[in-house]
Amino acid sequence: MSRTPRANRSRFLGLALASLITATSALFGAAGPANAESGLQAGSYTVSANLYVAAKDTPIGMNAYVTNPAAPPFGYPSTPVSANATLEVRADGTKLLTVPIVNNTFGVLALPAASTDGAVSVASSATTPWRTGFGGPGSRISTVTFDVTGFAGGSAVATFSPSQEYANFFLYRGYKSWDLNLVVDFGAAA
Repeated sequence: MSRTPRANRSRFLGLALASLITATSALFGAAGPANAESGLQAGSYTVSANLYVAAKDTPIGMNAYVTNPAAPPFGYPSTPVSANATLEVRADGTKLLTVPIVNNTFGVLALPAASTDGAVSVASSATTPWRTGFGGPGSRISTVTFDVTGFAGGSAVATFSPSQEYANFFLYRGYKSWDLNLVVDFGAAA
């Protein structure tokens, strides 16, 4: 049975349109699945993520954000920072969050492999040399990559207990076992 010119043209346009949609989706990343919780497509984003020691444990009586570089006696790392971390959303929906640890007063030395609720796990960490004096450690964690695939973020807190830190503050110097708490704002992904 022969096709009419009109049927051939419709078939050609249908195939061309399907090819164009496939190519455009691949080009702009829409081919990867969106993360159902955050709505983010596969790709890399800048987000706000903060890791802190709760006020009940710190000598300053305030949350001490190890993601904030302020140091006593001239400043306190008592406020969260923004647009400081990188979120990688993979095509399979996995979300990896890399957080820089920049505070030299509260040095992070070790974290458990996962948060107490199991929603966040440590994928990897890197260290940097550190000068503390008085027999303190010679290095501290400088970045942590977390697997946050199952973490809601927002007002949710992932607690790592116990974690090991070193307080490099002359009035409270020494090794500490304080919980570290992670908060992430996925809604500000850019």
